[in-house]
Amino acid sequence: MPLLSNLIDLPDKPLISLVGAGGKTTTMYALARELARQGKRVVTTTTTQIFMPTQDETEKLIVEAETPILLNMVKAAWKQHHRITVAGSMNDAIGTRLSESQHAGKYTGKLFGLQPGILPLLIAQGGADAVISEADGARHRMIKAPADYEPVVPFETNVALLLMSAKAINQPLSEEIAHRPERIAAVTGINLGDLLTPTVIARLMTSGWGALKGIPERAKVYVLVTHATLERREGVQELARLLRRSVHITDVLSSEEAGAWFTI
Repeated sequence: MPLLSNLIDLPDKPLISLVGAGGKTTTMYALARELARQGKRVVTTTTTQIFMPTQDETEKLIVEAETPILLNMVKAAWKQHHRITVAGSMNDAIGTRLSESQHAGKYTGKLFGLQPGILPLLIAQGGADAVISEADGARHRMIKAPADYEPVVPFETNVALLLMSAKAINQPLSEEIAHRPERIAAVTGINLGDLLTPTVIARLMTSGWGALKGIPERAKVYVLVTHATLERREGVQELARLLRRSVHITDVLSSEEAGAWFTI
């Protein structure tokens, strides 16, 4: 099965930011698992907020607001683990009493993220080989455009993964399909109810006000299209053809099911 880590060109110490919709959290933890199996020490985190990870998604959860303490805890954790999730705080009062014998998978609630400047420190001072961060939210929609205050992408990001679901292709623009549909309309020049054709979506994904908003110029940028089933193949292929016209897009990958990726 083709692995995402084999299809993207990762630098020696990748700081990876995920933005968009259609499977960021699943992709983050799957990529972390792949890299950990290669012997890398991987931090998963967020600069916004995410749900508490399950036991399958991480080996260790560290929640700490003080950066020096956080970095020391991360360094110590590598003695036993290769996949660590870190956060600055959580909204679950019970979760704050996590002990060495307890695991985040037993709790509900959300983790609140780190300031973007802390992420490169996890590599430089925390001993991480890779950091993967979820940089915005999408409320489980298929596609999105960012608000004024997002995404929260560290300047040091060297790989950006822009996600969307193929379920959105050729669907009418609406709140059921899209997170912030009015922003998508403004970025692409269409109206609510108009179809999200491959041309319209390509416009969104290559716009500095759309999916590329906040992405550092030096970062390698990959568009990841999830839920790319056989019946959606024609639309996905047309979208990939249009996206590859942009000098900002390194490659376009698709997935029908979680964890199995292909170059379109």
